[in-house]
Parts: sequence; C-alpha cells; structure tokens
Amino acid sequence: MTAPRAAGRARRVREAAAALGVRAVLLAYWGTTSLLARRCANARTGVGESVRRKA
Repeated sequence: MTAPRAAGRARRVREAAAALGVRAVLLAYWGTTSLLARRCANARTGVGESVRRKA
C-alpha cells in the first residue's frame, strides 16, 4: 500500500516542480520583453518630438 502512495506523491512533486519551472521561464520572458520595450520606446522619439519631417 505504501509504494503506490509514494509513487503518487513523487509524481505530484515532479508536476509541481515542472509547473514552477514554466512559471519561472514565463516570468523571465515577460520581464525581459518589458525592459526591452521600455528601452526601445525611449530611444525612438522624445515626448515633444514630431514624427514628420519638416520641409
């Protein structure tokens, strides 16, 4: 009786660890993209700049 319980517990622990790993990867991805988006947005134009060229 104890062997199936231990196997079930080990499987749940593995699934929880996998879910935690996926969450960590997604958090790193979202953080990186948000930082890059902020950096690129600041490099494009200033607050008062016009996008059109003046003739």
